[in-house]
Amino acid sequence: MTYAVIGGGNTGQAIAGYLALSEEKVKLFTRDAERADRISRNGLELKGVYSGSINLEVYTSMEEVVQDAEIIIVSTTADGHKPIIKELKPLLKNDQTIVFIPGYWGAVECKQILGEDIEIKNITIAETSAQPFISNADEEGAVSVRMIKSNVLVSTLATSKGQPSLPPKFLERFPHLVPSKNVFETSLNNSNVVVHVPISVFNASRIDDAQEFQFYPEGISPLTIRYIEKVDDERRKIADLFHVETKDILTILNDFYGTEYSSLYEALPSLFPEGAGPTTLKHRYFTEDIPFGLVAISEIAKKAGIEIPYTDSLIDITSLLSAVDYRKEGVNLENITFEELSSYGGLIEKI
Repeated sequence: MTYAVIGGGNTGQAIAGYLALSEEKVKLFTRDAERADRISRNGLELKGVYSGSINLEVYTSMEEVVQDAEIIIVSTTADGHKPIIKELKPLLKNDQTIVFIPGYWGAVECKQILGEDIEIKNITIAETSAQPFISNADEEGAVSVRMIKSNVLVSTLATSKGQPSLPPKFLERFPHLVPSKNVFETSLNNSNVVVHVPISVFNASRIDDAQEFQFYPEGISPLTIRYIEKVDDERRKIADLFHVETKDILTILNDFYGTEYSSLYEALPSLFPEGAGPTTLKHRYFTEDIPFGLVAISEIAKKAGIEIPYTDSLIDITSLLSAVDYRKEGVNLENITFEELSSYGGLIEKI
């Protein structure tokens, strides 16, 4: 298959490198002209779980990257989804597939922006619940894949014709992914938003003072874990509205990494013994996980008349701390009815 990977950061380079190492045809898009030139000239070295040196075509032209692609993988941060979808809209051709890795409600935003083009051009929209690779790219032309997640959910956006299937060759290439029922199951099983935000809030003064600390080994406490579990309960309550299966965060982590931890307090620092905490409130744990994770959950709860005080408190306090209205910055569900939103997952008859 032919692939386009949109986003030249850690995940984008890891995915593009993995595909190229697997001898797939792939082009990478980045807005960083220096990065595009360096990788195009010198290639990309993969380290860690996957290793090898590969040649990779990297462009700063979106059209150049997507024009011949069967699969378009969007691996930008969540706040980049809307601009990317708008830029893609006039470039899309019949029968292409767009996959958001990870989702962060990217499929819903696609529906809002692309509208009828999805069915007119037979575009398949998909998203995952998480990124399959834990990776880090440097500025010297190397990307290290430190860990791989298994049992990452992937699903497609429903259309009037039903729920489309992903190409079998794509699923064969990404055995880390497990097909799920619908895009609510993927976005509502995103573990990042439930874990990152409470820990960040409970360490806000440390972060604001730019103190160095290990996010999980030093950032959690029994109180933090209890709050995470309360937010997780509210996430699962909202998931129940769409009749989709969800797992608690501990089970999700154990499934990802093939472990059997008995508590989050044990699992988080053991799974992630390294990893520096944020040193600014302008970090993706705030700017991505809140507006494109917790806000969507909160907005759905409002439409359904359900109270989720732990989640809403996180949104409110972080908005005040950061002087940013995350509800305005995030996924916009204001003009979508609960019934219309449900139809995106093919659930309208079940609600």
